Amino acid sequence: MTEAEPFPLVRPVEVASIRSDGSAIHVEANETERAGLAKLFGIPGIAQIKADFLVTKKGPRARVTGEIWGSFTQTCVLTLDPFDTAFRETVDLPFDEDPAKALELRPEEEAPDPIIDGIIDLGAITAEFTALALDPYPRKPGAVFDFKDKKDVEIAKPSAFGALATLKKPE
Repeated sequence: MTEAEPFPLVRPVEVASIRSDGSAIHVEANETERAGLAKLFGIPGIAQIKADFLVTKKGPRARVTGEIWGSFTQTCVLTLDPFDTAFRETVDLPFDEDPAKALELRPEEEAPDPIIDGIIDLGAITAEFTALALDPYPRKPGAVFDFKDKKDVEIAKPSAFGALATLKKPE
């Protein structure tokens, strides 16, 4: 991706617009967004990405909870065949207008992500958790690694010393 290309999946939420009881937001990537993410992730394709979030706000802090699910196509590292994989990821992320100050006040808690210009991008969160679901060494179900090196076969050949060891009497 070059500097000029926009991020493929963007769903900005203004923190100021979050209701006091929280805002439920559904995200679903369209075909163009899925193709852009597949290119960004270096995989053959993404068939579906959906997410349901609940965004809550309390003072300068916000929290995004929810679930992301879908399916994508990866290439098997053994057979080089494409295959489909379904995924489901749980999200629970804190946000703060001033993360450094929040960490100073509550060092025992997880460091919050920043709220940038009053916006939380649910598209970026969806993409990030989809990327985390990708297997770095995808293996197609049923694919078996069955490699035999010539050196392994040579080691398995009986040697003269191996034959002598069989003649040794047990004590």
